[in-house]
Amino acid sequence: MMVEVRVVGSSMYKIDRHYNLGLRDLAVAVVQELKSKLKEFVKPDVVLVANAYGEAVNHQLVLAGKLATYLGLTSTALRVEAGDGSGGSAIFTAYSLLKAGIAKTALILGVEKLSDYPSKYLNEALSYNLDEEYSYQSGLVPHVYAALLMKAYMKKYNVDYSYFANWSIAMHSNAVENPYAYLRFPANMNAIISSQVIAEPLRLFDIGARGDGAAAVYLATDEISSKISDEYSKIEYVTGSSSDIDFVPGLPAVRSIGLEAKDLLKQAELAEIHDSYSIMAALQLEELGLAEYGKSLKSLDSLIPINYSGGLKARGYPGGATGVYQLAEVHQQLVGEFKGKRVSGAERGFVLSTDDLSRSAYLVYVRR
Repeated sequence: MMVEVRVVGSSMYKIDRHYNLGLRDLAVAVVQELKSKLKEFVKPDVVLVANAYGEAVNHQLVLAGKLATYLGLTSTALRVEAGDGSGGSAIFTAYSLLKAGIAKTALILGVEKLSDYPSKYLNEALSYNLDEEYSYQSGLVPHVYAALLMKAYMKKYNVDYSYFANWSIAMHSNAVENPYAYLRFPANMNAIISSQVIAEPLRLFDIGARGDGAAAVYLATDEISSKISDEYSKIEYVTGSSSDIDFVPGLPAVRSIGLEAKDLLKQAELAEIHDSYSIMAALQLEELGLAEYGKSLKSLDSLIPINYSGGLKARGYPGGATGVYQLAEVHQQLVGEFKGKRVSGAERGFVLSTDDLSRSAYLVYVRR
């Protein structure tokens, strides 16, 4: 008998610089909201915590066990770490456990605190995403890799910087309507082009806005889901891939997923992708087969609705919790609960969750 994995509830906390809240406070707040939306909160068989930087910026280990205890849960608790792709990795793990019959229910909790330290210290933590021997020890940060990819793209496809500004304009426009978004203001071409240079040609508006946040998603098998909620969406397919960066430029891990799931992606009606940088948005759309190479950011109006949340650029970028936000947003769009800009009548959508530079990628395909 085939097991159906359902998303039966989700909740999100507004991304911001929550100086007065810790990891525990954020986790408790978002789970309390989730409980209020369910018919019955059944103790999950497993709690999966998606968190990327707990050791580096919060000095915490055994985080999943601590948070489960704070929440009054005695469930098996696992922290899942895959950098900023931790959310996608946690979803992959939960889906696998339910499909295998090891668990019938899973609470996925994404939580991250990134605003308690100045940029110097946060950049040190972000550098842990890079190769220890050849990049981290050389003092590089992920922004440098994004800038190199951006230069290679501009040269290969003969586009100027204004091409990338199209993404920032679209994301800020979407975020204005999202009450959970960090940067809820519109942006125009002039403001983007004149913004601070971070690593030429990468500018401030090309980078996802890091902040504190928490999101929760409750998964259950079809056997028990009706006890928890009458509203649900179904996770139909989950896959992942890993590879290094291709400075041609390209994202081989995302390309692999695009080829593997191309028939499903053709049917998708909305998506949340991991736009850690505007160059990542362009490459992800192209590697997934959603847009023509070199033209994705000029053809946004002709694509399916992408990142109606505002994306990492404007909804905000809560580190390892990002993928959990993305799944919550797609689920809420499909069941008509999303409080921001909506996709009317959509029945299929997907999440692309990756690390900062898309070396590891996870696709989660969801259906109404």
